[in-house]
Amino acid sequence: MLRCLNCGLRVQRIQRHVVTTLPQELLIILSIWLRIEYLPMEDVICHACYVFLQNADVNTPRILGHTNICAGCGCSLNEARLHSLEENGPLYDFFPWIRSVQNGRDSYAVCHNCWRRASRQFEQDSQREMAIPQLPPVPAPAPAPAPAPAPAPVPAPAPASASQLGQRSVGMVNLPHYKRAASTSRHCIYSDCGYVPMHLIPTFIKNMLIVDYNYYVPRYSRVCHHHLYSNTWRELPEQSSSISSFSINQIEDLVNMAKQKTVTFNFECVEEMPNHICHYWTGLEVSEFIILFNELPLANQVPSPKSALAIFLIKMRTGDSNKRLSSLFNIPRSTMERHMNIVRLCFMEHFVPLHIGLQHLNREDVIRRNLSIPNALFGNPNGSDQTRPAITICDGTYIYIEKSSNYFYQKETYSLHKYVNLVKPFLCVCTDGHIIDVIGPYADTQTDAEIMKDLFTDESGPMRSFYRERDVFILDRGFRDAIPLLEACNYNVQKPESLNEGERQLTTIQANKSRLVTLCRWVVEVVNGRFKRDFKLFRQDYFNRAHAHLMSDFKIAASLINRFHPTLQDRPDASLIIERALRYQHTPNYLAEFVTNYNLNRRSVMFRRIDGRFPQLNIFPVFSYSELIIFALGPYQVKQARSYYGEHVRQNGLYEIEICPELEHSEEMVAAVGGYRPYLLRGRIQSRHIGRRKYFTYILIDTQPSSSNCLDAILGYCCNCLVGNRTVGCCCHVMAIIWYLGWARHQDNISPPASFLDNILLVIEE
Repeated sequence: MLRCLNCGLRVQRIQRHVVTTLPQELLIILSIWLRIEYLPMEDVICHACYVFLQNADVNTPRILGHTNICAGCGCSLNEARLHSLEENGPLYDFFPWIRSVQNGRDSYAVCHNCWRRASRQFEQDSQREMAIPQLPPVPAPAPAPAPAPAPAPVPAPAPASASQLGQRSVGMVNLPHYKRAASTSRHCIYSDCGYVPMHLIPTFIKNMLIVDYNYYVPRYSRVCHHHLYSNTWRELPEQSSSISSFSINQIEDLVNMAKQKTVTFNFECVEEMPNHICHYWTGLEVSEFIILFNELPLANQVPSPKSALAIFLIKMRTGDSNKRLSSLFNIPRSTMERHMNIVRLCFMEHFVPLHIGLQHLNREDVIRRNLSIPNALFGNPNGSDQTRPAITICDGTYIYIEKSSNYFYQKETYSLHKYVNLVKPFLCVCTDGHIIDVIGPYADTQTDAEIMKDLFTDESGPMRSFYRERDVFILDRGFRDAIPLLEACNYNVQKPESLNEGERQLTTIQANKSRLVTLCRWVVEVVNGRFKRDFKLFRQDYFNRAHAHLMSDFKIAASLINRFHPTLQDRPDASLIIERALRYQHTPNYLAEFVTNYNLNRRSVMFRRIDGRFPQLNIFPVFSYSELIIFALGPYQVKQARSYYGEHVRQNGLYEIEICPELEHSEEMVAAVGGYRPYLLRGRIQSRHIGRRKYFTYILIDTQPSSSNCLDAILGYCCNCLVGNRTVGCCCHVMAIIWYLGWARHQDNISPPASFLDNILLVIEE
């Protein structure tokens, strides 16, 4: 039944709005109203709640579009016969929607039909529990034929009283080999879980827990979003809160579950499998699973080809042990491992070459995948496909492995940077996230620059044959030793700038160039994250025994990402980001020069501590969240600002912000940046890495901006951090001040992130 996520109204036949289509601002307000961190994106809201959302802000208390709603079916009770429900009454548990934390009501009512249905069910359950089986009376034995008088017959035992049998029937039955969760919807089934329980446990997971772990989950038990997707179900029977006593209703439910025909792991009939079950275990929907199966010639190689493919995909997705997977599919472990080897070989021969590698696409395909921002910054946006360069982002990623008794292998794979053993696959990706090729694995002792030089040294090698002159490579600082070789091949190499010898801060030109690179390079980090997110096999330490096929598994994962994962698209605000980046690319930071020339970091007399009485706070520009993203040229600095805010609020409850109402010796600087009688703010922001370091942050505000655009009211900004001189975007410390003064202080319920971690550690008092 489709119900409004906010008010609970049944919305099958009325206008509704899917949560995934709501703007980001409305999602934030709805999340605050419902007091949940993750909104269920497949749910909907009614049009009345949508109208209230549009007219609300984060300070508006929760408004329900419809208040008089049946707790059972979700219909309106305005003109219907209704019945009020008493809290913890006999019918209370028959309406699971009441237990949901987001319903927002203190009292509940149901329509007459739902009330009759629940009452009838309650009566049936009561009669079933109170049924008293009658024991037949024991007849008196016949007297034995003997001349002597027969002894008095032994009296038959009196039947048990009805009250005793009733007590026995409604009591709890102890099953020593089975355990269950508590029958409550008020908390998660995991012990000591602090998350809000939001989800009913799916039926296929309940069946799996019964079959694999002898663990029963009652009807109304709930699980939080975190544990639903954590794949730690094996821990449930070992919890101290597990119960071994079962009621009669629960035992009947167990029997009914055993009677039901389940197709949870019958992948040979995958067409009949529910879509969410297939995706939960394999990462693919049913249609995608069938497409993949049809592209692999497995039918004549293994007895159950679809099950063999499913086992391999589940192994990649969950990282579970072979022993557990063999018990899950009820086949011997050796047979399962042999089938997995056949599937892996089939992938490498018939699937991987079609989806990764230089042979699966050409240079023109890479050019067509250039997104707008990297193409405008480093390419030729107005040229044709023949004149535009191919833009490629390269980087190495890590796969952690176990220690080895092979000392040579141990030394080659031990990382002095991470202090663990690892190997390095090397990725080349397009700017839309499509993987061009995966190369490796390389030892940790091989740097990214050495790998790059090895790939491009040979003039007749595949890389030199694939790319042409003036093609663009976006790299990080670890590739600096390979840049002379790439530039000698007439490639255009872009990387973040490094500090000059003896300097502590990048120049404005260097900082701007670094920001242009990071505007594009984040794509390869997203691709690296997909491997660890979608394939948990690579998230944990890889067993030494499996190293022979480590790179094969990684290439298979890359080909699955290319085949079934959607590529990145241009941002809706890409044109605004491009225009702002190109406009300020060569703009000097006049405010930074002024701060340096007059040594403002050491001058405290001209600054005064700011508070609510200063009139400048009233004219500080008010930003929307999207405008903050445009100002920073991306969401990264905006997200970091909340963490900086949280650290300062935890320490003393406020920011250290000072103001210089009148700027001395600043006519030249003011003339350069423009504006009318600007005022200067100075903030002191704690470093996120070093506890003893604070950064001075300066922001120049126009008191009378020439336009209504709040971005133009910020005349200048600088910071004494590494990239604080940039004019393309801003650093996190500058954004922390602007985020607070221009947006956060106008919102309600702005709290530090992950505040539940504040009291975890024990503090040793000195």
